[in-house]
Amino acid sequence: MNGSLSKIIPITELRRNFGKISKNLAKTDTVILTKGGKPFALLKAAPEEKRKLLAKVAGVWKEGPLDNDILWKKGLKKKSRKSPISL
Repeated sequence: MNGSLSKIIPITELRRNFGKISKNLAKTDTVILTKGGKPFALLKAAPEEKRKLLAKVAGVWKEGPLDNDILWKKGLKKKSRKSPISL
C-alpha cells in the first residue's frame, strides 16, 4: 500500500483471495485491479461500510493516554503560529 491507501492487485489475486480482500476493503481507499498488467477496474467499499468502520473506532482515544487537551493543544500549534489550528 502507498500513502493514499490504494492497493494494486491482479484480478486473479482478487479471485483467489476475495474473502481476505473484501474483509479489508473498508480500510483501503481504492483497490485497482489489473488485467494483463494494466489497470482494468476500481474496487471500493460502499460508503455505509466505511461509516461502520468509522463508528467502531470513534472515540478510541477517549480516557486513554492520548485523551489530553493540553497535549493536543501543543500538537495543533505550529512553531510559526501564535495560536493553535482550529478544527
